[in-house]
Amino acid sequence: MSRVLVQRAAELVSRPVSRRGFLSRFTLVATALSVAPVAYLLRPGTAYAAICSCSGRICDCSSTCCDGYTEFCCSIYGENACPTGTIAAGWWKADGAGVCDTAAGPQPRYYLDCNLTDCGTCGCGGSGVCSGGCQNPPNFSCGCANGDCGLRKASCTQFRYGQCNQNVTCVGPIACRVVTCTAPWDIDASCTTASATDNNTRFHNAPCLNQPGSWPAGAPVVGDWTGSGRDTPGVFANGRWFLKRADGGSDIVFEFGAPGDLPVVGDWNGNGVDTPGVVRNGQWFLRDSNTGGSADRSFWFGNPGDSPFAGDWTGDGIDKPGLYRRSDGFVYLRNSLTQGIADIRFFFGDPGDLPLAGDWDGNGRDTVSLYRPSEQRFYIINRLGSNNGGLGAADFSYTFGNPGDRPLAGDWDGNGVDGPGVYRSRRWYLRDENSTGPHDIFI
Repeated sequence: MSRVLVQRAAELVSRPVSRRGFLSRFTLVATALSVAPVAYLLRPGTAYAAICSCSGRICDCSSTCCDGYTEFCCSIYGENACPTGTIAAGWWKADGAGVCDTAAGPQPRYYLDCNLTDCGTCGCGGSGVCSGGCQNPPNFSCGCANGDCGLRKASCTQFRYGQCNQNVTCVGPIACRVVTCTAPWDIDASCTTASATDNNTRFHNAPCLNQPGSWPAGAPVVGDWTGSGRDTPGVFANGRWFLKRADGGSDIVFEFGAPGDLPVVGDWNGNGVDTPGVVRNGQWFLRDSNTGGSADRSFWFGNPGDSPFAGDWTGDGIDKPGLYRRSDGFVYLRNSLTQGIADIRFFFGDPGDLPLAGDWDGNGRDTVSLYRPSEQRFYIINRLGSNNGGLGAADFSYTFGNPGDRPLAGDWDGNGVDGPGVYRSRRWYLRDENSTGPHDIFI
């Protein structure tokens, strides 16, 4: 066994690395051999995984809790982010996962370790990682996450890759992991680009990672992404789209647009499926499928600073552009997906009101209603404003949501009539009826 031990250690440290990388890997091997020598020598995987073995725990050693890795933060705390009391202390990537690939080709999946910050009176010694047993109060305890043998460990592994928050020289065990398609240095500016790789983790997953709450913060969007007849939410963030399917299938994720673009959604070809669009300084770029790629059509409409949206103003099944110009208080609508001036323009609401396009009465035509944030009130108007005139009085109104919410509209139940929704802290609160009351759907 001693010959195998030397061979395994030599294989790890013989790869081309920097001086810092050499020391880190040698220390990691030494730690693995001292903490879990049998697991490291006899089981496939990395030194990181060997350190995390759970010999002597009440779970069967074939359970997920004993696989050597730490649970995802969203499984424990409900959000794919480092929880309070921890910091991102390091990261690694996994190639070949497929979930982060874009039209440009394969992209890595990134993992960030969230280490405890409270070491109390426990010292870190030369390792830079304390035991976590001196927390005051003891907010994080070592064990299977949520006490479930089917989840990985939490707050147990005393390890640090070390590329993030290097000014913090002493941290505790890894509380949980964050997984993302966004480079760690774009999430936390303290992270360096020094890379570590562990492809054994590329297929690690959890149900919470496929939920909207785990998506990055961005602009909320709504659409019927699969032609089911029901609208579901999505997010546009830094040129990437995250869309929830109505049938419960895997989220639709792709790249279209660029950071700073304004998202719009519509059925641009009349096939019953909503697809993405972006507006960039008055130029519209529309795509006919929920996949990455180039625009299928492009045209100019509006000015920089306008707020774009889309709707079927004519009832022919194809959505067309609209925009709200705060500088003059007018809404401008066009009846074709081509460059030109507005076919109809009308004065819109009060300063601060937000436009909402929707079919509020099920007649097959969208109209422009408004949401007044100061009142959390939806004002529903079932007709378009008169050309060069005003929007007119609302047909009815109701309150829904809280201060600071972002208003939405969609056909949540597939009955052909749009209802209200709000977006709050990366969650959606949706109501089927156009009336005051609690949400019917929470996502």
